[in-house]
Amino acid sequence: MDSSIQDPLVGSEAEAQAILGGNPSPKRTPDSQGYQREGAGASETSPSGVPWYRKPSVSWLLPPFCLFTMAFGGVTVPRLNVILALICQQHYRDNGYTGNSILPVLMGGDSDKQCNEPEVQALVSKFTLYMSLVAGILSAFTAPRLGSLSDRYGRRLAMAFSSFGLLASEITTILAAKYPDLFNVNILLFGSLIDGICGSFMLGMALSYSYGADCTSPSRRAVAFGYFQGCLFLGIATGPVLGGLLVKKTNNILSVFYLALGAHAVFISYVMFLMPESLSKRRMVLAREKHKREQMELQEGAPKHWWNSFNPINLLRPLIVLSPTGQGSSAKLRLNLMLLAATDCVLFGVGIGSITVILIYAEAKFDWGNFESSIYVSIVNCFRVTMLFVVLPLVVTFFRRGSTTQNLHRGCDTLDINLIRFSIATETAGYLCYALAQSGGQFTTAGVLTALGGIGSPTLQSSLTKHIPTDKTGKLLGATALLHSLARVVAPTVFNLIYASTVATYPQTVFVCLSSTFGIAAVCSLFLAPGVFWNDADGGDGEEGTWEEQAPLLSSE
Repeated sequence: MDSSIQDPLVGSEAEAQAILGGNPSPKRTPDSQGYQREGAGASETSPSGVPWYRKPSVSWLLPPFCLFTMAFGGVTVPRLNVILALICQQHYRDNGYTGNSILPVLMGGDSDKQCNEPEVQALVSKFTLYMSLVAGILSAFTAPRLGSLSDRYGRRLAMAFSSFGLLASEITTILAAKYPDLFNVNILLFGSLIDGICGSFMLGMALSYSYGADCTSPSRRAVAFGYFQGCLFLGIATGPVLGGLLVKKTNNILSVFYLALGAHAVFISYVMFLMPESLSKRRMVLAREKHKREQMELQEGAPKHWWNSFNPINLLRPLIVLSPTGQGSSAKLRLNLMLLAATDCVLFGVGIGSITVILIYAEAKFDWGNFESSIYVSIVNCFRVTMLFVVLPLVVTFFRRGSTTQNLHRGCDTLDINLIRFSIATETAGYLCYALAQSGGQFTTAGVLTALGGIGSPTLQSSLTKHIPTDKTGKLLGATALLHSLARVVAPTVFNLIYASTVATYPQTVFVCLSSTFGIAAVCSLFLAPGVFWNDADGGDGEEGTWEEQAPLLSSE
């Protein structure tokens, strides 16, 4: 690693000292592991004088993040059952039903045939759509702004704030289920509102990626993001199983929400008080100074009124980071950023938009029940986790042997582009096989094929971060969180409508449409160019200033 490269964030060492005060930092030299050691006591300190046991790394975040995702996945089905019970009881009460209360039956984990009536199912579907719209639309406003703030004030505070939204959702669910006579079912919409204001789960993922980007070298960044994605799918796969076992043992569906509430509280406490911040004070101060200069330049000659904040066009303003102008930018850079963001949005939208349709179709086509559906989900997620935890790290390690960190932080490279194209090809083939499958085994094989494309999302996210200065990582990933929030609202609506419209004639139409959507991503990937990056003089053009850029990915020393 060339030690002559300046700190990556804003300006030079002298400028940082002018802002922060103090004496110039001693010259840093890389050790055998690639850490930048400083003067005396180098064996005990990290690049910024932090003891080795307080040095940020991905290993600090992965264990609590697994807990976070298991809590998120564990309450998904129970929350739907609580909503079903509450709306079912309210529906029959409003229609003069005088029989026994329905709520205690469902709270105990059993089903009630009256709640399977089409009228009740329609009400539940509408209510869950309202919840998704409230959380999705609000998070589209807040996620990119909170992501940008994390560049200037640190990842930990924003991460804890994001998790608080999920904690509020658990509280409102418990209140609605425990005191149905005191709290209306609409209190769940209030929980979704708080969740949306806090950025929702999309922001939590983006901030985790930002933390990982701060701690790992560009050559290993896709692997770090893959670990986070793997934890997500691991949590989604194991959370419902653990939640189901807990409900069966306690005979009380609320026990899952109490456990999730505790998990979110533990995660917030851990992030705030134990996990080291991945951004140094120097980087945050310099980022704030740079942001202040940029805001002053934007406001010169164009007075801004308070009511402009409510202009709907401002919803998309954070996406401007995908089209940088000025020093160090280029048309190729803008094209690469837009293509990568569009491809990432398509992959995310298809993934989240097809979840419900896949299970509904399989249960109708192959007469699957809960057991068969659970086996399918487990098999597919096991393959996806294996791709993210085992295959992707091995591929990156093998093909990047001997490469330097300096060379690899110059936009996406050929390996990144090939991994993205491989992911798109396998997912396209998988969705086509869904349409052609004539048995449950063939359908599951198609699911495994789509799981092989799971390496695409972390590779896309890491490739995006390689194109920009490090002080804009949170801002960029916040913008992708905005796109994910919009896709979270639009994609399920569109694909469910397609399935509902064609189920009586040709139910496989939705899978043809899903695979065709990947055609957009495939076209985008053809125009990606390697070696394109934002050579911003203010942002630096290296990665020297990150905490563990030259460190082994999961190292804690």
